[in-house]
Amino acid sequence: MTDQAVGEFESLWEAAGSSVAGALDGASAVVVLGHDPIATASVALGIARAQAAHRRVAVGDLIGDVAPIRELVTDDDPHGLTDTFLYGVSLNKIARQIDAIGNLHVLPSGSDQVVQEEILRSDRWQRLARSFHETGALLLIAIPAAVPGVEDLIRMLDGVVVVGDATNPVPSARVFAEVSSATRRSPRAAVRSTAARAARPRRRWVVPVVGVAAAAIAVMLGRMYLTRPQPPATVLRRDSAAASDSLVSASPAIDSSPPLVIADPADSALASRFAVQIAMVDTEDGAALRVRSGAGDFPVGTYAPVSRGADRGTWYKVVTGAYVDRARADQLLGFLRQRGLVPQGWGTVIRAPFGLEVATAPSQAQAAPIIADFQSRNVPVYGLLQRDGSVRVYAGAFESPDEAAPFKSALKSTKNIDATLAYRVGRAY
Repeated sequence: MTDQAVGEFESLWEAAGSSVAGALDGASAVVVLGHDPIATASVALGIARAQAAHRRVAVGDLIGDVAPIRELVTDDDPHGLTDTFLYGVSLNKIARQIDAIGNLHVLPSGSDQVVQEEILRSDRWQRLARSFHETGALLLIAIPAAVPGVEDLIRMLDGVVVVGDATNPVPSARVFAEVSSATRRSPRAAVRSTAARAARPRRRWVVPVVGVAAAAIAVMLGRMYLTRPQPPATVLRRDSAAASDSLVSASPAIDSSPPLVIADPADSALASRFAVQIAMVDTEDGAALRVRSGAGDFPVGTYAPVSRGADRGTWYKVVTGAYVDRARADQLLGFLRQRGLVPQGWGTVIRAPFGLEVATAPSQAQAAPIIADFQSRNVPVYGLLQRDGSVRVYAGAFESPDEAAPFKSALKSTKNIDATLAYRVGRAY
């Protein structure tokens, strides 16, 4: 087709999407799927432009650098959804505003344009959908109809819009609209309810009107976790996942050590048990980037792998701070939000009295090279200053001994480090 014909094709499908947009007034996160990538993306944009007249909308490209969405991105930044899910790049960073009032954004596919099953099956979609619902916004995900994992994605969101001759792959999912064709004079779009829609209890939705004070983009975009200045896309590769530095390998060695025992039970009353959890990231690289992004604003920043069940895999909890009283941790969280390091309304104060002690030093000066050595080996350690001037060096911050077990095993199997479970005692310096 000529460029003019392609443009007309897109415009007709976008008009068809606009004609069914009202069916999504009560939705917060919907999959738009079809076999034709241009038609699918255009329908998503048509719905988005109509919905953006009265609320915030984001259109995500999981088709892979599809033209109607790509053409709206005017900068050279390659980051997109795949970078967010694979490498922890901030959702704020990838969102591009494409209207004057700030209601409409697109989320490009990213530097890795092949959408992997692990992205579609990530439970982060549920949290993202919940945040869009809480802020009255709408997330539209444009995706091919037959890609592996699309069924899991649909089940985690509100339902689907079906484009062209595609069919809904999840019979129990709500079909908001079927956009069957786009014609020059009258775009035809069939809107139907499914039996599942009638069977489901109605949810009460709140749709904000134009003029309500705009929520921060971080909140609108699912309250995902910010990362400060990112490295170029060329270094955001997963090569390190297979390297010896990885804390959790694909097939970690079985740890034959005895069950974890707290080494210093008498120190429980002295424990710096309060901390701030700032992120839960699904890759080690993303967690490390998150800690580095805070630099000096993160007192004793660290992370550790946390098992979330056999079907949900391993995630990395990013934590900062070590305080005896909760008030100090609350102050830290407020400071981090004020600085933009944690989105407003996100982050939480937790009780994390335990750490894995890996070393001690008689002074801060002698602790410095020890900490630097561990950090050069990609072990996220930090030091806590003791009353006698000595320093205890810990890795991770844990709410229970069981939570520390995966990290202890990983340190032993991948780094040959014998860490000791202990109460976190001391203060940041």
